[in-house]
Amino acid sequence: MRNLSKAPLIGVLIAALFAGLVYLFAWSSIFAVSTISITGAPTTETEKTISQIAAISSGQKLARVEPRAIAHRIEDLAWIKSVEISRNWINGKVEIVITPRTPSAYFNGSTMDASGAIFTLPGFEGADLPRVSAPTPELGLSATELFQSLPEEFKSKVISLSAHNQSNIAMRIALDGREIKVLWGTNEKSALKIEVISALIALEENKNIRRIDVSAPHAPIVK
Repeated sequence: MRNLSKAPLIGVLIAALFAGLVYLFAWSSIFAVSTISITGAPTTETEKTISQIAAISSGQKLARVEPRAIAHRIEDLAWIKSVEISRNWINGKVEIVITPRTPSAYFNGSTMDASGAIFTLPGFEGADLPRVSAPTPELGLSATELFQSLPEEFKSKVISLSAHNQSNIAMRIALDGREIKVLWGTNEKSALKIEVISALIALEENKNIRRIDVSAPHAPIVK
């Protein structure tokens, strides 16, 4: 009989404890957001975008900060590669760690990373990236890989690249104050092709040429 009489009391105590915990975490100011940290955002504009999407404010109840839901919203941004969000129940700090996609080229007016993902990165100014045009991201990657494989001295002269197919890559380069179109062909024998281009440019009779075809470097064509 004594055990039965204690059962309702234990239930009441458990319910009271549960209600107290709910209040403590969901309503009390003890467990509230003290600071919000955003790391990994590559530009000021992207950091502002993350902050707006996360919509977390100082003083907000930590229990109402839902890391998984916020992460899903942020991952909808095309320039986001991954995101991790954590809450610290002791100091009230919320951390948002961003891993952005890294632009490797301008592709058809947008930016593209090394995986071929196309995106627009707010506030990004990458003047040193190659400008690539191609019918598909895969061909755009081929042109970008060619650019990255070039020696720095020659790479600095490249204005833009285009790829119609794997065997038909072309580029525009600036040499001696002239803009010259170079039909490169496949991404092969780059050292030889650069040597041939330099030799052709050095010839007096080629001072007015505007096009060089080194797709077959042992039999180049100039126009």
